[in-house]
Amino acid sequence: MNNNANITFAKVETNLIMDPVYSNVFGNAHGGELVKIMDNIAGMVGVKHTRGAVVTARIDEIVYHKPVHIGDIITCTGQLAYVGTSSLLVMVNIVTQSIIDSFQPELAVTGLFTMVHLKDNKPSTVPKLTITTKEDAEFYKLGEKKYMEIKSKK
Repeated sequence: MNNNANITFAKVETNLIMDPVYSNVFGNAHGGELVKIMDNIAGMVGVKHTRGAVVTARIDEIVYHKPVHIGDIITCTGQLAYVGTSSLLVMVNIVTQSIIDSFQPELAVTGLFTMVHLKDNKPSTVPKLTITTKEDAEFYKLGEKKYMEIKSKK
């Protein structure tokens, strides 16, 4: 049996409307709430790829590109970008659409999440990736570069 997985297999996407429960005192979605949503998506990507438990080891390069307003519809997408021995790098972004004045999607938040696969509460080997398309190869190369940059910061 081949334990490798296609790089796009573990992609996860969800849509949410930003309710007041997500708001800060300025009436925008609270940055921490957005990161929580992103972390959940990264975890789902990790579970889908490893078919097991994962935990968040690091969050890097969170960039807030624009505010997300209460009432906006967000699309949060997580994509597996690279796998190491027991960890995987997931790129996550949030795109926002205003239902009041524009349905034009705009990039709102991006980030990198390092997840670690656990078995018996110890890091465990993750399945390798199978690259099948040119786009996957380019994405993997970017993921590998980011992974090595993060690893060099330790």
